[in-house]
Amino acid sequence: MRSPSAGAGTRRGAAAGALAALSLALAVACAPSPPNPPPAPVAAPDTTAVVPAGSDLCYLTVAEAVKNPRLDVEQVPAPVKMAPPVFKPPYPRGVFGKGNAMELEFEVLVDTLGKADLSTFTVLKASNPWFVTQAKKAVAKWAFTPAVKTGCKVPRFYKLGISLGPKTGK
Repeated sequence: MRSPSAGAGTRRGAAAGALAALSLALAVACAPSPPNPPPAPVAAPDTTAVVPAGSDLCYLTVAEAVKNPRLDVEQVPAPVKMAPPVFKPPYPRGVFGKGNAMELEFEVLVDTLGKADLSTFTVLKASNPWFVTQAKKAVAKWAFTPAVKTGCKVPRFYKLGISLGPKTGK
């Protein structure tokens, strides 16, 4: 037969062990967890890398070009079709200066579709207003390859200078 004190000791020992295990579990569960590491910074898209045409990131490059339509590009706009020509006969009397000299320099913004935006047509030099009128009419019908930056078509200014004969001095 067992003594009453022996059974009580075993129960007390088991209860004490269970209590110790519960205390340990609570201590682990309630202990503060280590802080989460801060999130890694998100880098801005690299607009210097080549972005495939039609990419979702081209909007960043186009936005940059809209802010600065004279920015450096890998490919400047170029006329594909220069028809009609800037000047074609008959020429008005007196349009050419001494020695058949003439000078014209202008710039115009070419959009991403290769069309000249005539609202931006700016004359930089002109020896006769007739040349300006003719150039503006011609450029309105020209087709261009648009400028390209980082693989994206961007708006950019196209500049053209034409001079014939001796310098006009203007």
